[in-house]
Amino acid sequence: MTTKFSTKTPKSFNVWRKSFQYIACNWVIINIIKSKYNFIKPEGLENIDKTKKYVIASNHVTGFDPFCVAACLKLTIAYMAKIQLFETFWSMLLMDWCGAFAVDRDKVDVSTIKTALSIKKTEWHLGLFPQGTRCHNGKLENITKGFASIAKKMNADILPVGIIVKENPNSKKKDLQLKVGTAISCNASVDEIVENWAQEVSKLAELEYIPSTN
Repeated sequence: MTTKFSTKTPKSFNVWRKSFQYIACNWVIINIIKSKYNFIKPEGLENIDKTKKYVIASNHVTGFDPFCVAACLKLTIAYMAKIQLFETFWSMLLMDWCGAFAVDRDKVDVSTIKTALSIKKTEWHLGLFPQGTRCHNGKLENITKGFASIAKKMNADILPVGIIVKENPNSKKKDLQLKVGTAISCNASVDEIVENWAQEVSKLAELEYIPSTN
């Protein structure tokens, strides 16, 4: 399903949305996250080359993940977000002004792909979750290959990010930490990219990788 939130041009990723995302992620939402979790200092930030354009791909655990990744990595990231997040006014406003654009998980529209590719012409990075939805079972599975194809079309390496949320026996709050891995070259085949990403993120996020049987 195509909506106006599926389509963004390079001009959409302007200084106003960049400023809004920075304030929302680094001043507001990160403090909400810290109130709900024991926030542990991120690891692997030295793996980020600020001169390069990335497709940032992580496992998905909480609704705060896109904002937490942007705040921790200190990058401006346009996320592919499920279309349902654009159905209510305040959620739509937050998503739109943070630079996110809508994707229908059941049928990815051409306009969504065009928006993803248009990010290459901006200072932003593309962010997505290859699993498509949040997962709390300790496994890394049901990985879609679309992110690898998009990365190849953008000629952008994939930056793997592992998000860990786990119980802390000494606290009522769970621990939350991000770990950044080594960038994966977009010059590999789609299947190689997917496998390399899965292997890397399973280690970073301490998850059991379940390869697809398809």
